Amino acid sequence: MDAKMQFRKSINALRALAVLSVVLFHFQISGFAGGFVGVDVFFVISGFLMTGIIFKGLQAQDFSIINFYVSRARRIIPALLILCAALLIFGFIYLPLDDYREAIRSIKSSLFFSSNFMFAKTGNYFDAPLHENWLLHTWSLSVEWQFYLVYPLILMGLHKLFGTQKTKISLIFLAIASLATSIHLSNTDPVFAFYMLPTRAWELIVGGLVFCTRFTSVDDSDMRVRALA
Repeated sequence: MDAKMQFRKSINALRALAVLSVVLFHFQISGFAGGFVGVDVFFVISGFLMTGIIFKGLQAQDFSIINFYVSRARRIIPALLILCAALLIFGFIYLPLDDYREAIRSIKSSLFFSSNFMFAKTGNYFDAPLHENWLLHTWSLSVEWQFYLVYPLILMGLHKLFGTQKTKISLIFLAIASLATSIHLSNTDPVFAFYMLPTRAWELIVGGLVFCTRFTSVDDSDMRVRALA
């Protein structure tokens, strides 16, 4: 978590529950047929945390988009590199040549944070062959990274044009637009709706709106304290 964000045990507990639900879903444990929603929980948490980092920086007028990107890269890339390197070594020793080539393609797309595009071309997330891919989970990491790239730019632009309050209102409209797109494409193009940022952005933005509500409450409390002082 960013140094500017207070450590919250409740968020880590929620993350743990989300991870557990996804793992139990993939192991087809009875009662966890809907465990894949743990991914949605992660998106909401990410939106909450990233909005907090960006909004607080904008309010303090010390937000650095470069530092934001570097911070996200430090948290994500080292662990991803270790995973991919381990898979390369394991695959070289144990996998048939065709499977190893497929693993290399998956590793490449994961490292470039474009695996959601690759898996979308391969088929539905719930298709059996995809479940055999050890890097299938990186589709959500790719979505998050794509969100990290564009979200601060959007917030910076909105904040500069409209200020804090209207930026929060703008996020509501962006979330509604993304949700409406997701609902529509879930019927016409469910694979795209599942894997792509435009149809997943509403979940991340909802997390941001949760922070905005909390942030507004804190600001209002501070104003009342100042008025009484």
